Order: sequence, then structure tokens, then C-alpha cells
Amino acid sequence: MYQISESELTQLETNLNQLAKNNETKQQLLTEQKTQLSEANQQLETVKKELIASKSLNEATQKSLERANQSLKQFEDEAKRKIRVKTRQRNLWIAISGGLLYAWIKK
Repeated sequence: MYQISESELTQLETNLNQLAKNNETKQQLLTEQKTQLSEANQQLETVKKELIASKSLNEATQKSLERANQSLKQFEDEAKRKIRVKTRQRNLWIAISGGLLYAWIKK
């Protein structure tokens, strides 16, 4: 059997109470940290969803830009073709006018 003095018993009780208080404080801190971690995970999920939506929107925008670029290329090709046609018509009219002028002068 082990005997302890009243002062040792008091010290043990004080130590036990302090340990219980420390344990309660650490449990509260742990609970708060779990809550914070849960909130951080929710925020992370929200950011992930926003990132996915942003990527999808970016892809749609990229496709739209590609279609617009293709349309502009077709418009440019059509404009070049029209310019060539108008240039040929102008040159033909110049040649016809020159020929008529030459024929008129020759008379």
C-alpha cells in the first residue's frame, strides 16, 4: 500500500484538474479546427466548381472565336474575289474604250 500526504494529494488533484482543463481546451480547439477544415473543404469544392464552369465558358468562347475567325476568312476571300472581278471588268472596259478610241481616231 502506498500512502501520500495531504499536500501531495492536493497537488495531484490540482494537476488532474489542470490536465482536465487543458484537455477540454484542446478538445474545443480541435472542434474549431474541424469546423474550419470543413468550411475550407466547402470553399475548395465551390472554387473547383467555378473553375470547371470557367473552363467550360473559356472553351465555348474559344470555339466562338474560331467560328468568327473562319467567317472573317471567308468574308475576306469573297471580298478578294469581288475585287479581282471588278479589276477584270475595269481592265476590260479600259481595253474596249481604248479600242473604240483608236478606231474612232483612225477614221
